[in-house]
Amino acid sequence: MTGPPGVRGTTQAAGGRRGRVTALLGLGLLGVSVAVFAAGMTAGPSGLVARWGPGGPFLYWAADLSRSTVTLVSRGAAVCAGLGIVLVLWALRRGWSGVRPRVLLLAGALTAILFTLLPPAGSIDILNYAVYGRITDLGLDPYVMTPNELHHTGDPVGLLRPRAWAKQPTVYGPVATAAHALAAHLGGASMAWIVFWLKVTHLVAFLATAVMIDRLSGPEPAARVRAAVLWTANPLALFWMVASGHVDVLAVALLTGAVYLLARRAHTGAAVTAHGLAAGALAGAAVAAKVTFLFPVLGLALACLRRPRTLVTGALGAAATVAIGYLVAGRTAIASLTQRMAHDNDLFLPIPEILRERSTVYSATILLSTLVTAAVLWWRLHRDTPPAAGHDRPLDVRPLVAFALACVVMSPVQYPWYDAAFLPLLALLPRTRFDEAVVVRGAVLSVVLLPGIGTATSQYEAARVAVLLFSAALVLLCLFTARPRTPAPAPRHSPAEA
Repeated sequence: MTGPPGVRGTTQAAGGRRGRVTALLGLGLLGVSVAVFAAGMTAGPSGLVARWGPGGPFLYWAADLSRSTVTLVSRGAAVCAGLGIVLVLWALRRGWSGVRPRVLLLAGALTAILFTLLPPAGSIDILNYAVYGRITDLGLDPYVMTPNELHHTGDPVGLLRPRAWAKQPTVYGPVATAAHALAAHLGGASMAWIVFWLKVTHLVAFLATAVMIDRLSGPEPAARVRAAVLWTANPLALFWMVASGHVDVLAVALLTGAVYLLARRAHTGAAVTAHGLAAGALAGAAVAAKVTFLFPVLGLALACLRRPRTLVTGALGAAATVAIGYLVAGRTAIASLTQRMAHDNDLFLPIPEILRERSTVYSATILLSTLVTAAVLWWRLHRDTPPAAGHDRPLDVRPLVAFALACVVMSPVQYPWYDAAFLPLLALLPRTRFDEAVVVRGAVLSVVLLPGIGTATSQYEAARVAVLLFSAALVLLCLFTARPRTPAPAPRHSPAEA
């Protein structure tokens, strides 16, 4: 018996008929999610799609959908995505691996290209990036000048600045700012074209990450399929990283590049040094794109504890990259980072007012809670999970995954696109007890916060409840001591299938 193109028959796939039906239903829901997201974006400006100004290459028609319609559309797509991923993960737990990994890679790549050509959706952040890039391209300082100030000059890009964050200079690092400036240089005085080049940049970063995690996940088809559904063929990752165009994808691509280098075996001292320096430079660039990636980079350093030369050279490479980036950007770049802490309208964790009024104590509390959470997650992963999926590799990524997950779930501000910090890294491990939980968390936050343009206070209140519930679930998952059942290994593909 054979299945749809790219799917092996029940006689070839492990997991039995139930696993195959579950997986096919999940894959079908992923396809529905992509189609519904695409339809909502193609309909043009609405509560889902921000107005980006005239011009540009985006494919759309002005359907003028009501907010209630796009809310239903976008939330339905998020539900289908979350449910579809969970069903495929469940099938994989039962030994199914009946779809060729390259099929999911190709589907994810084609969807990413499509989402690049459709209007930006779900957030106005990419419009802010365009404004900051325009300020930089004009030779001004985006760490000092605000979008409102560019607006008052009559600049055509500044005139389209979103009102949210209009009084805030950029809080992103010099690497992200350089990417924004490059897009602005290519796009000129057109908001639409700047946004397009930003989306192209994010497309490249997304696909580069997809290829690297596919290579790193090992030769087993089940491991490669799991990596694909967590990232490459994950409609939520595609929507938030490419369609919505969040800067997190640049940082995680750089960090994944560092992991890729460190996972390659070096056979000489010179090669070890070169790998360490290059990987450190990429990790430092991730931090210089978005400073919260300092925590995953710390986890990466802990993963190298048994490789002292790599640890030292990597630390030197990271420190040099961050230092050079901020020296070029100037002291205003460092000063601007502290201003994000003061923007507390979108806090997701119940931080007491007494802490928010004392910035030093506030920062120390967040740091300590993140480190403690990371340590607990590392302990849990160490007990449950082998160091890596697939073939033997000289890098234990469990501390990296623990710190990446902790930095997101303990962040005072949590949006679904922040999950990019850990999803591709989680895909490098064999299945974990946290897989379905983090997918459900991302889907629920997406449902609550969509359609995304003009988010209401009630949506933030609902998101805070969801975050607290997930925190409680995370504690329970860490305390639960039974070792998960390991399914029978799935048959390998032939070289032609892989």
